[in-house]
Amino acid sequence: MPVHAGDAAPQKADKPRPAAKKPPDKSAPAPAAPFDPALIAALQGGDRDAAARAAAQAGDSADAAAHDALLDALTTGLNPKVAAVAIAGLAKHAAPGDVPVLLVYAAHRNDDARAAAVAALGAYPDPRAKQRVVAALGDDVDQVRVAAGGAVARGKIREGVERLLALLDKGDAAAPAPLAALADADLAHAIAEHLGTAPAGTLAQTLGLILKRADFPDPARVQVVRAIAKIPGAEATAALTEYLESVPAKPPRPSRKEAEQVVEQRLAGGGQ
Repeated sequence: MPVHAGDAAPQKADKPRPAAKKPPDKSAPAPAAPFDPALIAALQGGDRDAAARAAAQAGDSADAAAHDALLDALTTGLNPKVAAVAIAGLAKHAAPGDVPVLLVYAAHRNDDARAAAVAALGAYPDPRAKQRVVAALGDDVDQVRVAAGGAVARGKIREGVERLLALLDKGDAAAPAPLAALADADLAHAIAEHLGTAPAGTLAQTLGLILKRADFPDPARVQVVRAIAKIPGAEATAALTEYLESVPAKPPRPSRKEAEQVVEQRLAGGGQ
């Protein structure tokens, strides 16, 4: 049909607008950088410093090939100093197949390698790993016991509590941090009951670390303050003072108020 003057011209269909591009998700993890195979040769080479650097770089990589390279090198055998770095790197990307190799190194005669393996085992839920960590709390070397304590805390291995309490009574440096990390209200009460058997400084340090835990309930924290107030010496006063410095005055906490009273009394000469 002819179009006459005055007739409306046919309308052209609007072109669909392109969809808006979504901004990049900055929270998404960056893709793993490819693992440099040259590091494998360095890892197993005779230059210990270069091998340790290669082990550290492999540990920082999320590439599965890096993890496999570390596991293969540890299985083949590494210098103890290099092995300690490789073990720490391996545990950053823990896999179930790591455990048998780590158990071997956890019995190594070298203290550094043994401590590294025990510390790493805290990242594995395998019952064998937990059992070895608890056993390491009885190691003759301080460094290994401290590593075992850290592994107990990392893996929340409550089977280690009994041994840690025994170490507490000996004033062992391996005990305070993991006991404080594992403590609930009942365990905090049990720790406080070691007044008179554990050295005052070690007991005050342990209870003080519990006080500073943000997730520890304040009603139970009040009881911890009262337990510290019974401990004689400057270490107990310091534990309460550090707690007061670690929390804001507002909102008010009953535990803070009680701690302030104890510290004021002690500084005025009216306390222990």
